[in-house]
Amino acid sequence: MTAASMSTALYIGTGPIMGGMPSGDEGIFVFRPDQQDKPRSLGLAGHGGIRSTIVVDNENPDRLYAVTSRDGCWRSDDAGASWSPKNRGLTYKECWSIAQHPSTGDIYVGTGPATIFRSSDRGESWMELRACRMMASVRQWSFPGPPFLAHVKAIGLYPDDPNLIFAAVEEGWLLRSEDGGESWENIKDGTEFDSHTVNYMPGDPKIVVSTSGKGVFRSKDGGDTFAEASAGLDRRYMVGIAVHPGAPRRLLTSAAEVPPPFWRRPEGASAAFYRSDDQGESWQRVTGGLPEYFHAAPRCVAGHPTDPDRFFVGMTDGTVWASDDGADSFHQILDGLPPITALVPIPS
Repeated sequence: MTAASMSTALYIGTGPIMGGMPSGDEGIFVFRPDQQDKPRSLGLAGHGGIRSTIVVDNENPDRLYAVTSRDGCWRSDDAGASWSPKNRGLTYKECWSIAQHPSTGDIYVGTGPATIFRSSDRGESWMELRACRMMASVRQWSFPGPPFLAHVKAIGLYPDDPNLIFAAVEEGWLLRSEDGGESWENIKDGTEFDSHTVNYMPGDPKIVVSTSGKGVFRSKDGGDTFAEASAGLDRRYMVGIAVHPGAPRRLLTSAAEVPPPFWRRPEGASAAFYRSDDQGESWQRVTGGLPEYFHAAPRCVAGHPTDPDRFFVGMTDGTVWASDDGADSFHQILDGLPPITALVPIPS
């Protein structure tokens, strides 16, 4: 294990490789690279693994939220020392995504079957946004393998307007609400059926970037239409993107050559990291400090909340890679964990 000197801490979510069975030790860890210490478990093992990100509350940094693949949403009020389930009104406990609006504090959770829930009381209760499942196109949504049920893999919120919400359905294109979740549209024009993530770009709700199982798609009109934006990508099974308001044109993403069933092939996932300097219109592969061949697959990327030059990538082999130079190069800062599913950097 190596450690880089940086004044940050990482909340790390872990879970099984997609399609695999949990080993029982997946959960949440905290790691402080500048202290050259081992990651410390914060619990939530035995709940099927952590999905999506770990949310640090917008008003109380000791309050954390996490969603699990089997047992719903959990909240900690003491920086991860203890956790309590928060599932009242959460009809489905197979959770895939979670996001909090930075100004209202409302929390959104996406589940399988593909449904979106909102909490306005820090997770104490949840309300289903029913219009999400009342569109005729819901019947077209699916996911490979029994029971063939799609899920909401990611939720994108626009910080300056709580009415603007996007969601990525795996598999079922994109969802958009412009009234805080009271009504929804299934956005298909130019998007990919196998959608993975969706993000509003900082400072401009007209620019929306979505990743998928077949590359990157970008909108210039607030999501009315999308166009493929995969120039420079030689792998197309994407994770999400990381972007910082201080450098909004620079994006980081990562991708595998093949989807999860084939990550177990002898040559593995054949992953690569990519940077965009034009807000997702084109991409270039990052090679500095990285191995020539990645057998593992990427599961998540993250940017530092205060430093636009710092990025992190988590892999299925339990390694975490970091960049301190705006994604020009990377170095490994951690190994030995279960497969990484979420990375949340915080100033330490």
